[in-house]
Amino acid sequence: MTGKIARTSMLGASCVGILLGAAALLWTPVAWGEGASSGLQVEPRSMDRSLEGIRKGVLTKAQDGTVWIDGKAYTLAVDALVENRTGRRLQVKGLRLDDVQFGVEYWLDGNQITQTVINFPE
Repeated sequence: MTGKIARTSMLGASCVGILLGAAALLWTPVAWGEGASSGLQVEPRSMDRSLEGIRKGVLTKAQDGTVWIDGKAYTLAVDALVENRTGRRLQVKGLRLDDVQFGVEYWLDGNQITQTVINFPE
């Protein structure tokens, strides 16, 4: 009788182990195509200066994803492109400027800036 109980317990433990292993495999980033290198590389989006609707103004402040141009506050889109005039990309997250006057060119989508060029003094 003891042998039958031991075999049943081992069989149950094996089934639980298989189920746990399958569940763990299903929720790993590799199973969902995340985390592992898939061989596909996404090219970063580049500034399209040929877009219609270019505006020009003077940037006076930038903080926490908001920029002030000509006295009006604009939100930077989540995927906004920010470059200097030479084309070097700037990090939106860390962009913080106070009490400045830099010429800018920018493009709006609604009330959000999708891309902007900041003309820093030389």
